[in-house]
Amino acid sequence: MRELSYRHSRGVTKIIIGRGLGLRVDGKAVYLVDANSGVELEGALRLPGGEEVKSLEVLTKVYEFLLSRGADRHTYLVAVGGGALLDLATFAAGTYMRGMRLALVPTTLLAMIDAAIGGKGAVDWGRVKNLVGVFYQPDLILADLKFVEGLPDRVYRSAFAEAVKYGVTLDGDFFQWLRQNAEGLARRDESLLEEAVYKCARIKASVVEEDEFELKGVRQVLNFGHTVGHAIERVLGLLHGEAVAVGMAVEGEAAVEAGLLGGAQLDELLALLKAFGLPTRVCLDPASLEEAKRLVERDKKRKGDVVLMPVPTGIGKWRLEEMRLEFVKRALDKLRCSA
Repeated sequence: MRELSYRHSRGVTKIIIGRGLGLRVDGKAVYLVDANSGVELEGALRLPGGEEVKSLEVLTKVYEFLLSRGADRHTYLVAVGGGALLDLATFAAGTYMRGMRLALVPTTLLAMIDAAIGGKGAVDWGRVKNLVGVFYQPDLILADLKFVEGLPDRVYRSAFAEAVKYGVTLDGDFFQWLRQNAEGLARRDESLLEEAVYKCARIKASVVEEDEFELKGVRQVLNFGHTVGHAIERVLGLLHGEAVAVGMAVEGEAAVEAGLLGGAQLDELLALLKAFGLPTRVCLDPASLEEAKRLVERDKKRKGDVVLMPVPTGIGKWRLEEMRLEFVKRALDKLRCSA
């Protein structure tokens, strides 16, 4: 079992990583459970997993549930599920009575290394992902690796897009560690998996500590691959990690064209993504391509006719660039289906 913690405006978040951790917390608690998680808890509100759960309609159901259970600001909202459910729960906990206690139990590898950490909660508005949101840090994160054992291979592998992102932008040593251990991680070696989750959690927690509210430009690094990735995720219905992998490939290629990243380093990035069985290209028909461009125009990181984009400048190095919106759209054009 591994433990770490990070400090923030609400105090400290404790992260526990291991197997057989259980779901209970000290004190009064109410539970939200992803119906696809396999977890059965009497009295819990069961909700569907996936992006569809992040809606204002479902959020209203959560508020009604909390009120019916007599939840107050000292009650724990314990959310058990994948990243989408954890996003919804974080938003609910941060806004119900202006804030209640929050414990997150991620049941997917992607949620363990990314969505559960950092205090971002959001719901989608129409086809725009995460348009309405809050920053609200959890008190506790329980990353029980037993949940990973039952994940479908595609879902499991998609998580490593975020791990690769941490390595290529923030930690060159971790990038090389992933290269050396990709085969073992792909076959779910228990010790390697625990180490990977710990390393990812440590990297992301350090970024959150430095720039909790994205005011310093530091936390923007976590968005590498996400400007393009979020757009094609919505258009094609890809898994989040798959879409981010394609987004990193496209944005990485744009960085090479802008003279910010070397071609050999882009090749290293693409090779590592492929080692985890992740896509680096998709095919967008004309209608899908135009829809993806419209979604990029609505990206939260847009400032007028530019988009704030983190770009790698080497393995383990990055900087924040103001990319013209038209430049980003031209990058998307590379995904146009060939005749």
